[in-house]
Amino acid sequence: MAIFFSRRTYNASKDAFNKHPSTVTRYVSMPGKKPGAGGWKSVMCTQDEWLQKVRDAGGDKDIMIYVHGFNTDQKDMLDRMEKIEKNLKAQGYEGAVIGFDWPSDGTIFAYKKDKADAKTVAPCFVSDGILPLLSMSPRPKIHLLAHSMGALVVLRAFSDFGDAAGPGTGAWKVAEVTFASADVDRTWLERGAWGSLVLKHRCKRFTNYYSREDLVLDISEKIQNGGRERVGRDGMPELSASGHFDVRCDAQYLRDVKPSKQRQKYSHRWWFDNEGYFEDLHAVIKGEDASSMSTRRAIAGTSDQELFT
Repeated sequence: MAIFFSRRTYNASKDAFNKHPSTVTRYVSMPGKKPGAGGWKSVMCTQDEWLQKVRDAGGDKDIMIYVHGFNTDQKDMLDRMEKIEKNLKAQGYEGAVIGFDWPSDGTIFAYKKDKADAKTVAPCFVSDGILPLLSMSPRPKIHLLAHSMGALVVLRAFSDFGDAAGPGTGAWKVAEVTFASADVDRTWLERGAWGSLVLKHRCKRFTNYYSREDLVLDISEKIQNGGRERVGRDGMPELSASGHFDVRCDAQYLRDVKPSKQRQKYSHRWWFDNEGYFEDLHAVIKGEDASSMSTRRAIAGTSDQELFT
């Protein structure tokens, strides 16, 4: 069962979503893949029906929301969400895994359009996803896994809402926010910068998984973003907020990924196939102390940790 909410436009006659931003959010469950087709059969839900499906999938306690990145069509999003669920369950995770499906074109030639669409639909991630989930009773712990440009969606979404938007009184928060190969400016995550501030205010803890072997972010940095370093390739600035953790993953990538697969695209998405990454992610979800996780080791001369399982 795939459960997600989508801001893509939808053609009901063809049961197909496309690459254009929609004016409405659709709540979707997909009971299974179509035989022999490799696709999925959509079932549209009301928000209340959808929240019940999330609850039935284990979301009464924990919910992991996957936010995909640039160059990701809906099939890719579903396939990766399936991998996330399978790998987390293998680690003992008992909660729900759901996704936010924003209108990426699914092509490497649409970087600027994807970036514009990500910013356009970002507020819906909070208004139509996080806030309804936080209104569930009992209230679950909500965790985020944002990959690539999905990190931009999260930061923009968080910055669009004040404390009064959430249920109850005081600041609304999610539990664990994690970025992997985040395609956002490194300087945004320096202590006191806008990205760092919204994360500090909206989550219990932030973990940034980065790899200097990420060749996609190398291109993003040099060609698409005027030389501005990406936090998913270079890590956070040394001056970062308390409760924000950098986890360098170069050694894990070089050890676990065969040299024949260490190519541009895979260097950016290898996370979804790596058991050690999911072992660490599960420890994060459980709230383990970052300084004593068995999946990490300290990097001499820095405040960073290194993934090494």
